[in-house]
Amino acid sequence: MRRGVPVLLAAAAIALALHAGTLAQGAAPNTTTAPPPYPREMNLAQSNYVEHCGGCHGIQGDAAPADLPSLRGRVGWFMCTAEGRAYLLHLPNVARSRITDNDDLADLLNFMVFGLGGASTPKDARPFTGAEVARERAFPLTSLSLVKTRATLVSKLVRKCGAPTSLRLMYPGQVAAHNGG
Repeated sequence: MRRGVPVLLAAAAIALALHAGTLAQGAAPNTTTAPPPYPREMNLAQSNYVEHCGGCHGIQGDAAPADLPSLRGRVGWFMCTAEGRAYLLHLPNVARSRITDNDDLADLLNFMVFGLGGASTPKDARPFTGAEVARERAFPLTSLSLVKTRATLVSKLVRKCGAPTSLRLMYPGQVAAHNGG
């Protein structure tokens, strides 16, 4: 498969969304408002996100109604603690990413946290580095440990960081009975 085709299609979708005015600035904590507008040309981190993450998590970070975590206005809460920060690096699709350059993967994560996460990201959060990615991605979560680990971690984020209880759901508005963690 040619690598550039999915990125070009995703870039066109983002451009159409921009043209339609669907990407507004100023996300409030724990909202589903759109991240700040993308630049006319995507940088490598953004195109990597679209190619490697956007198919499941949504081009704008909103996975609803899929039973996957929405990132937009929410993923930044995980930067509140060292454990939450490491969790993001241990996620199976991050730790085992086909992006082998750790600096590129750090840039993608920084786009997700600081771009899509918006105001949910603590003001004192440090960007990920390639060295940190290299060190932490050696410890991927398994699909068996993922749901339980997320549930435990989110409870701590609610308690210690003031994260909204809706972070326990995969996306805002999800029916809690269908939530596995």
